[in-house]
Amino acid sequence: MDARVFMDYYTAIDVNDLFLKAATIDDDVGTTLRLHLLSERLIESWICACCNNHGLFGKDKNRVLVECSAKIEMAINLGLPENLGKAFKVLNSLRNDIAHNPTKHLIPDSRIQSFAEKTDNHLRLSSEATLSKRYVSVNDEHGDEVTTVTLDSDSSQNRLKLCLIFSVLMQEMMKFVASKHGKRWDNDFSQHQYSFTQNTADSKKPT
Repeated sequence: MDARVFMDYYTAIDVNDLFLKAATIDDDVGTTLRLHLLSERLIESWICACCNNHGLFGKDKNRVLVECSAKIEMAINLGLPENLGKAFKVLNSLRNDIAHNPTKHLIPDSRIQSFAEKTDNHLRLSSEATLSKRYVSVNDEHGDEVTTVTLDSDSSQNRLKLCLIFSVLMQEMMKFVASKHGKRWDNDFSQHQYSFTQNTADSKKPT
């Protein structure tokens, strides 16, 4: 695997802007669709890096159309950890539920639980802090903390719970890509990894 190919493909879209909008928009549908777009890009990046071809899926009118579920299976076959793949499948199912059913506009507790369970299964194998140890702090325009969201927060916070789980999932995938990189380190990858880690620190919930 070449981390350069992974990062070149993944960062060809504005990752930070998409994630920021997913976290700040007051709309479960908008959050889900944006996080799914990022997740699908992660999966495609993995496949491109494994094949050492950042143009594998083409673009514009020459774009190769493949169902996201098939891409996830392909990524698993190319070495993506199975539990990460299962977590991506949960997010893909949530996206399909919301995109194809106009009556569904909220993120159900069952999807949050399933998404968290699959992600935790990977974290336990990698000896990382599970999701119960992690949280999201919500600040006002002055930077003062308004509230803290954990997986134990009520259903009204499911949008931020989804962002929390996805941020951990993305971080774990970045770590795995770094571990598989067989060439000399690239400065761009190192900077992105550092910046991302600082924004999703593995902190315990304050007491």
